[in-house]
Amino acid sequence: MTTRPSAGTNPGTGPAAGTSGPERRPGDIADVARIAVQAASLVPGVSVVRPAAVRLDDRSVGLDLHLITWYGHSVPTIAETVRAVVTDRVAAQTGLSVAVVTVTVDDLLVPGVDSSGVGTATPEDG
Repeated sequence: MTTRPSAGTNPGTGPAAGTSGPERRPGDIADVARIAVQAASLVPGVSVVRPAAVRLDDRSVGLDLHLITWYGHSVPTIAETVRAVVTDRVAAQTGLSVAVVTVTVDDLLVPGVDSSGVGTATPEDG
């Protein structure tokens, strides 16, 4: 079976060759990425979420997410909250164990300076 990365993921993030157990459909990676992005978007202070990698095997998943946040929110608090929310949501909706969620903050938006239509959350949400 051939796997392909979902939009925003790196090649080679699908099941490893020779993995025993049921094969995963290519859509599984995209589904996990979609669930993770939706969950992370709910965290106050998060403006944009992009999945960088989804590593999926028979029982667990590892995720790398890139965020853009609003100035005035605690970046460590946002990162930890995103990890917790994504872990809970992905585990609940897929039945997989979440091995790791790596969060990288790529940028900080400053209210009144950066475009207000950039993201999904506003500074008032936090």
